[in-house]
Amino acid sequence: MWCCGCLPCLGGGGDQTDNIPVDIFDPAMESVLEDEEQLPFLHGTLKIHVIEAADLPDTDNCLFNISKGDWTDPFVVLYLGQTPMLKTAYLPNNLNPVWNERFSLPVCHRTSSIKVVVHDREHIGDQVVGTALIATEELVGGEPIEQWYDIITDGFGTVQGKIHIMMQFFPIGALGECNHYLADSYFQPKTDNSVRLYMTADTPQLPQFDGVTEPDGSPYVPTRCWIDIYNAICNAEKFIYVTGWSVYTAINLIRGEEAVNYPDTNIGELLKRKAEEGVRVCVMTWNEKSNDGGLLDGMMGTHDEETFNFFAGTDVVCANVPRAKKSWMGLGGQFVGTMYTHHQKNVICDADCDDDQGRRRVVAFIGGIDLTDGRYDTPEFHLFKTLYTCHAGDFYQNCTVGATADSGPREPWEDIHAFVSGPTAVDIHANFADRWLQQNLSLRESLYTMNKDEFALDHPGDVNDDMGGPWTLQLFRSITSDSAVMSREEKQDRLEFLSKKYGRPLEESIMKQYVNIIRNAKSFIYIENQYFLGSAFAWMADQDVLSHHVIPIELVEKIINMMEQGSPFHVYVTIPMYPEGDPTSVPSQEIIFWQYRTMQMMYKRLHRAIERLGLDAKATDYLSFYCLGKRESPDEVPDDLCPPEPGTQAELVRRTLRHPIYVHSKLMIADDEYFIVGSANINQRSMGGNRDTEICVGGFQPNCQHDGSNPPNGGIHTFRVALWSAHLGGYDPVYENPGTTECLEKVREVTSEFWEVYTADEPTHSDVHMMPYPLLVSETGDLSPYDPPWHVFPDTEAPVVGAKSGLLPVKLTT
Repeated sequence: MWCCGCLPCLGGGGDQTDNIPVDIFDPAMESVLEDEEQLPFLHGTLKIHVIEAADLPDTDNCLFNISKGDWTDPFVVLYLGQTPMLKTAYLPNNLNPVWNERFSLPVCHRTSSIKVVVHDREHIGDQVVGTALIATEELVGGEPIEQWYDIITDGFGTVQGKIHIMMQFFPIGALGECNHYLADSYFQPKTDNSVRLYMTADTPQLPQFDGVTEPDGSPYVPTRCWIDIYNAICNAEKFIYVTGWSVYTAINLIRGEEAVNYPDTNIGELLKRKAEEGVRVCVMTWNEKSNDGGLLDGMMGTHDEETFNFFAGTDVVCANVPRAKKSWMGLGGQFVGTMYTHHQKNVICDADCDDDQGRRRVVAFIGGIDLTDGRYDTPEFHLFKTLYTCHAGDFYQNCTVGATADSGPREPWEDIHAFVSGPTAVDIHANFADRWLQQNLSLRESLYTMNKDEFALDHPGDVNDDMGGPWTLQLFRSITSDSAVMSREEKQDRLEFLSKKYGRPLEESIMKQYVNIIRNAKSFIYIENQYFLGSAFAWMADQDVLSHHVIPIELVEKIINMMEQGSPFHVYVTIPMYPEGDPTSVPSQEIIFWQYRTMQMMYKRLHRAIERLGLDAKATDYLSFYCLGKRESPDEVPDDLCPPEPGTQAELVRRTLRHPIYVHSKLMIADDEYFIVGSANINQRSMGGNRDTEICVGGFQPNCQHDGSNPPNGGIHTFRVALWSAHLGGYDPVYENPGTTECLEKVREVTSEFWEVYTADEPTHSDVHMMPYPLLVSETGDLSPYDPPWHVFPDTEAPVVGAKSGLLPVKLTT
């Protein structure tokens, strides 16, 4: 099964311990880094203007030419070293093409040259016309360079044609980047918003939160995501828009004893009732192709056809839209439509406001939690206790073979979501409308027409100065023009901020804002994400893997910069123990391997910086990885549960009473001052802009800034401390400041103790859920698995370092 941008558990499972990488302690890695460190370093923003070419050779032929004529159909690919950075449009039948395309690229690359390759587009694939090389030494000074460069067409130095390019490199800070805003972005920052952050679908008042305080000093009150969504839907009078990777009409938003006090807690019936009342209800699901019939029908569990059929003939308008792409002969479109997803998860509706004209306002929910089965959980993460109560009718398990709704265990689910009111909620609404109009133009009349007479579109959020004051928020996306309207007349001034690939606009502002926030962090960064892989160009091996976004290497360079300043800094990363599904399967093992490669690169580079600077430190003093798990005691298993099938993994888990908590979050917090949360994973699928369709919101409270010694005492700080208290078994004052050595040592102590509890022979209950990710980091920054039996993940035969498959398209697993 796939899950929210995950991959299908296809391919064989079984023991893969023979596939442990042979290069765990490969000395050749040292020489790779030594050679690289001699190269020019581009760290900042590279602006490129691909202007034109002249006198290109004709490389078309009568069999494969793409156009009716017989001339070259040129496009340009630009590489930093071996890393492809941009692709222009192809221009049919043109030996003197004029592209006039501009690109702005965050760079963190060491390379001696920029390679500009002119290609000829064919029916199937392309062929190289010629190459121009530009020395990066020409750029590092920061001066603009503009020149016609000779195009070399063969290995003998033959010149035929030339290309006209302008480039300028801007080191970090040279463009006057704001600490919090992404200036060159499609959606601009908006002030006077309010935000509510959620951990899991519901969060009761637990003892773990004792000691956590709100910004005004009062005790922390947990937020309750699905109850808030229920209330927002119930109170809507004009419109309700829902989109998700999956929307399942059979789930109930409110569980437990209090559910009897709420009518229509079932999301499907609730939306139908609101539509019958005259509210415009539009549901947009991702049309997952395996659900269209055939052997793989239902493999990914999106329920898209089921949901579409549920609403057919009702007042709810449901559109089941594919991840479409227009391409020559439809081949690229078939790949994109099959392999990539619409991954946004939003509920947008109208709400009351204190407007004296009786107008309505827009509110929105945004984050990682789909309204589908298996997502309801609390920070208690029960494995068995709630099977017949809160999770009756909503059993979900994709990691433990043989588990059933009658025997368990269920799969625990950690996720992050947010509520937004104020001007940025209107932007979230605009994203839905633009997606709807691009992919459902025939249903355009289904959208509610908003006007200033009915709606206070600039109405501020519910601001409470005692809680840190108003929020400045900005919306970010990964999306292409195939999936959203990007050319509305009122948005023409924003088009210059979009990237392009093959001439088609796309937005990659999520990745760019991650980079911006990393570069400006002061004390610590906390990341909680479903995946963590990227910057393949900087790996010790497999550098040609198609995951080139710069987030992991930016984290490394940020840490090194803080080392050089002598400032304490730490990056905490929490990811799942392994991808959802069978961890021995080919896709899961490959993803685990790419994550291993990413961690390996980061730790090795940090160690080399420590040696160069002569610091008395280890790489783990600056970077640490964690995962979540649940360990229960025998008295937490109800007596009336059925026994699991003998010989299954479910029977093993019934004995060990432990299970990974699936981290599905997409959260980054910097300095307790800035947050970004949404649907985007830290992989190329989410960050590239041209693969999965994603949306995130980021922001801060201007009244709550880091003063250099004490953390900001605003809403982000409160939420992060509460989240850590839930993960670490309770509040400790040392968690207030994660940038300190004392905090890091406490986290190490608590998580290491829980690893001992989690792996002990006898099961015992623990309120702690966070443990070190099970890879050893040596004094020299080398990674290796634990000694047996923990060279594989507990209760599995899956190696913790993963394995390359050589079978799957790399674009799929990255």
